[in-house]
Amino acid sequence: KDQRLGVENLMKSAFQKLTGDLAGDYYPLTGMDESVRQQLVDDHFLFVSGDPNLQVAGMERDWPEGRGIFHNKDKSFLVWVNEEDQLRIISMQKGGDVKAVFERLANGIKAVGDSVKSESSKEFAFDEQYGFIHSCP
Repeated sequence: KDQRLGVENLMKSAFQKLTGDLAGDYYPLTGMDESVRQQLVDDHFLFVSGDPNLQVAGMERDWPEGRGIFHNKDKSFLVWVNEEDQLRIISMQKGGDVKAVFERLANGIKAVGDSVKSESSKEFAFDEQYGFIHSCP
């Protein structure tokens, strides 16, 4: 629980440093207004409690504390905090411009990583050959 809260607090500060098309808002699950929650569910952005696989794996301990979602103003760059992964960084948009989606993802990962490092001197796992470590690229 303490690790999740620490990650969430670190990310709240890091998100405030994002600029340009990556700038947006963080929505913590704890204390979330119902209308905001419903809009995020309707947008298919918000993860929800009750998945038996997550429960068996222990990933819903202390739900919903220390969890939330960030998205930019265009809702094309999202970061889930402490859902299945500590962070799940997502870039998406309608249409077939895969290059734009990938460029936003790469820029977003770098910007979030730089913000985290400036907050805590921590860095994302990085391999010179394979790049940043992702569980869901």
